[in-house]
Amino acid sequence: MRVADRWLAVLRIVMGLLFVESGVHKLSWAGARGGLPIPAVSQRWQQALPKRLLEFAEKNPIGWYRAFLYHAAIPNSRLFAALVAWGELLLGLALALGLLARLASFAGVFLAGNYFLADFWMGPCQRNLGLLLLVIFLILGCADAGRRWGLDGRLFRSGKQGEPV
Repeated sequence: MRVADRWLAVLRIVMGLLFVESGVHKLSWAGARGGLPIPAVSQRWQQALPKRLLEFAEKNPIGWYRAFLYHAAIPNSRLFAALVAWGELLLGLALALGLLARLASFAGVFLAGNYFLADFWMGPCQRNLGLLLLVIFLILGCADAGRRWGLDGRLFRSGKQGEPV
């Protein structure tokens, strides 16, 4: 195993855990029949997202993305709240476990690209953070980072026999 593969695995796991944390904070645990808690998108997140999207739309200098926010995201903010919460959680779990990490990484490119476009107006620090996320997800996807210290390496073995995964 190359040293670079190990560091890519560390980066993948850390990114995964960060997105798991972010997704979990957007969920709440509601009781169901039989007393089993079931995760659901939190009311707090559903109420906060439309306000945040409106702020992103009002100040966004990218015309077509501003129109998307006004005409698609804001009117359907409950759907988008669920997509973001569950998307971040599932993306994070996939990366942390290294399960379908390439697919998850490219989903992360899509998610980070939207974050980048939404907060483009906020200045270089915020814009650069979105760009950094986008590039990290792109690298993880292209490098197939789930094959080291991940379930992808166990499920989709390729390479020499006896090579450590």
